[in-house]
Amino acid sequence: MYCKGLVLLAALVLQAAALPCAIRAEEGNAAPKDEAAAGLATASSSPARDLQFSYAPSAANGDCRGRECAHWIAETDVSFLSARVRTGGRITMSFNDSTTPGTDMSITDQSGLFDYAVAPRLVLGRQFGEKWAVVARYWTLTDADSPFPELTPGTTPQPNFATFLSSNSAKLYTIDLEGVRSFSLGAWKFDVTAGGRHASLDVDSAVAAFGVFTTGNFVNLTLANGCSFNGNGFTGSLTARRQLGSSPFSLFAGCRGTAAYGHSDSYGRVYGAVASSPSAPLVGAATVMRNNADAEMEIFELQFGLQWEYRLACVPATAFFRSALEWQHWNFMGPPTGGAGFGGTIGNLTTNSFSSAGIGDTDLVGLTCAAGFTW
Repeated sequence: MYCKGLVLLAALVLQAAALPCAIRAEEGNAAPKDEAAAGLATASSSPARDLQFSYAPSAANGDCRGRECAHWIAETDVSFLSARVRTGGRITMSFNDSTTPGTDMSITDQSGLFDYAVAPRLVLGRQFGEKWAVVARYWTLTDADSPFPELTPGTTPQPNFATFLSSNSAKLYTIDLEGVRSFSLGAWKFDVTAGGRHASLDVDSAVAAFGVFTTGNFVNLTLANGCSFNGNGFTGSLTARRQLGSSPFSLFAGCRGTAAYGHSDSYGRVYGAVASSPSAPLVGAATVMRNNADAEMEIFELQFGLQWEYRLACVPATAFFRSALEWQHWNFMGPPTGGAGFGGTIGNLTTNSFSSAGIGDTDLVGLTCAAGFTW
């Protein structure tokens, strides 16, 4: 939460810093209107920046001439995403009291995190000349939720006194280091990037039942599964931008692909007890896992949006703000794992529960806002 708040605050500060400088430039400019308009056109004619996918060079103080164009880039982003991070497994749990009609409770939980999440991104880069740059980037998403478990379709739970809970958590992050090559075709500006990426994914789910289920019957049962990936690989992107007339606004669109190779862990787990007076309780525990298995991760990303930039008058820097739609898909490929079950009948209570392990994929879609400086 601290990291999310810091990123949001940084974005607001960057925007707030840009506006007074822009206003001061307009108020203190004694040049004729036509010269001021020409200056604005010159300032806005520099290519827009899209640091999520690359960096497009523009001189902070006029035309680029070799080393005179070298400068730093800093950016902070925050993405508001609908996240579907799957474990690849499934958790099923059922309880049936023979003294009541039908199955009293049946759960089929599609394991994983399905929630709205905030994902920050930090970027630092260095421009060398008109066509080349180096950019480092860190992106992360961490979230957790505790919804009521999904009921098995077509079933209606019977009255009971037990408590049923589910918990899901996910953490994803990437670290990139890339080289950037920029070029122009007519009014279009393009950036091609290539470099290395470290990618990590970790997702876990659990369903728990505890308490008095029906009169004389007690349950305390937990089922869980999860998977993770850590690896390194190659990443590359293509970004296209076009300035809107002589305004400081530009449309941009970009795509990125990543192929990472590493190791995966996955597991299915169950433990607990079911009791029915006066019989002895049914107790059990089991875990099935596959650790350090060879795995691959493919990541596909798209962005489309609008960017505004302005050369500041009070400091030798250019500020920019960007808003875009963003989509990511993480395709996780690794060997399958089995699962662990808990079942049996004790007294008049029957339970059948199973936690299967798997390798899950991820889909993220939402809005990204970014602000930054070049100097």
